[in-house]
Amino acid sequence: MKSNLETVIVDDDKITLLYLEKIVAQSNLQGTVHMSQNGKEGIETLDKIADSTNKILVLLDINMPVLNGWGFLDNLKGKDYDENTQVIIVTSSTAEADKIKSKDYKNVIGFLEKPISSQTLLEVVTLFDENYIIR
Repeated sequence: MKSNLETVIVDDDKITLLYLEKIVAQSNLQGTVHMSQNGKEGIETLDKIADSTNKILVLLDINMPVLNGWGFLDNLKGKDYDENTQVIIVTSSTAEADKIKSKDYKNVIGFLEKPISSQTLLEVVTLFDENYIIR
C-alpha cells in the first residue's frame, strides 16, 4: 500500500537541511522526510521511494555541486513519478531570471528566497497538504 506523502529536501548546506527538516516535522505533513545534498542524490532518492508513495514534495535548492536544481528538474521530466511530484524551490538566489525560469517547470509550485521563516514555509506546506495546489 502506498503512503500519502514523502518529502525530499535537496540542499548542499547541512544547516539548511536540518532547519528545513525541523520545519517539516513541525508542520501537519505526514510521511517520511528524506535529505539529499545535491540534485543527483535527490533523483536517486526519488527513484527509490516513488513506488511506495502517492505524492512527493521536494524542497529544492538551485545552487549545488554535482547536479544543481535546474539539472534535478530536467532529470525529473519524463520519470514515472513526475506527475506525483511537486517542487518548492528554496534558494538564496534573488535573481529575477531564476524566478522566471522556475515557471518553465510544471512541477514547481513555489519559489522561496532564503532565509525563509518557518511561518512562510508552513503556510506553503499547509496549502500543499490540504491539496489546494496539487494538480
